[in-house]
Amino acid sequence: MEDFPERSVILIEEETGLAKSIYAQYIAAETATAGKTVFYVTNRDSEDIRNQMNRLRILPETGFHIGEMHGTDPDALLDLLTSLSKEDLVIVDPFSFYFLETPLAGFRDAISRLVTAAKTGRIFLLLIDRGFLPERHEVLLRAMADGVIQITTVAEGDKIKRYLNIPKMQGARLPEKMLPFTVTDEGFLIDTRERHG
Repeated sequence: MEDFPERSVILIEEETGLAKSIYAQYIAAETATAGKTVFYVTNRDSEDIRNQMNRLRILPETGFHIGEMHGTDPDALLDLLTSLSKEDLVIVDPFSFYFLETPLAGFRDAISRLVTAAKTGRIFLLLIDRGFLPERHEVLLRAMADGVIQITTVAEGDKIKRYLNIPKMQGARLPEKMLPFTVTDEGFLIDTRERHG
């Protein structure tokens, strides 16, 4: 979280799966534990999110709120995010769900509203499944976001390996390689060790 630029819109994308949600939940827990407020907007049942965070032992006691939004009205979502919520960190999981039918011009206006709202001192984490939105929408979102984090899953023999790729992060020194990570009882562990030989 400390590497995210202040007042920003950050895209977290994954081909498919829940690794992006778990990553965002760890970020939410760290943020709330640091005394900031978090609003987690989802189309999933809030009890499912709480149970998952409990299993991972990361559910914060204070500063963390879940808002269920099951309808797909993008204007209602934007009003909620930009006018009604005032939290330090706002997570939308999955962001793509709310904009399936939105034309490109309307999608650009929606992202512009979030960028403007971020300038009031908040960070927005937008989670998407790659390929869910039209390609031009995804390209536009990557271009307008202040940071992009991609989660990649690769089959290597009989094992599954997961990696973080950070192709864009305003104001940060970008890693020169993809970072392997695991989710264990100890948490979301990013392996930053250098391999030699």
